[in-house]
Amino acid sequence: MKKISGMVLLAVLFLCSYPAFAMTGADLVDGMKSYLKSEKIYTKADYLLAGNYLGYVQGVADATASDYSLPKDITPNKLCHIVANYLEKHPEKMNEPAASIVRAALREAFPVFIIKNR
Repeated sequence: MKKISGMVLLAVLFLCSYPAFAMTGADLVDGMKSYLKSEKIYTKADYLLAGNYLGYVQGVADATASDYSLPKDITPNKLCHIVANYLEKHPEKMNEPAASIVRAALREAFPVFIIKNR
């Protein structure tokens, strides 16, 4: 009996599990489009998707802040526009991971300035 219940439990876990997929550039573009629509007070914008885009960009920016020289007065709105411009310039990156796209966009916009002591 224990053997059968263990096999049933394993089968249920296997059939009910979803594979984990990382967010890609194409997913990021969907959020970006909704975000830009929501800024224009477009009534058919997907505000949940727009909020996910804003939160994702802000989260990656916070997590990798040491990779670039962000100005003190930078707003999440400005970060989202920088990433949106980068996505429009680089459509070939749609299959790359979204986090690396956000990071590349912010590195391009705010390169790290290293001051060496001489």
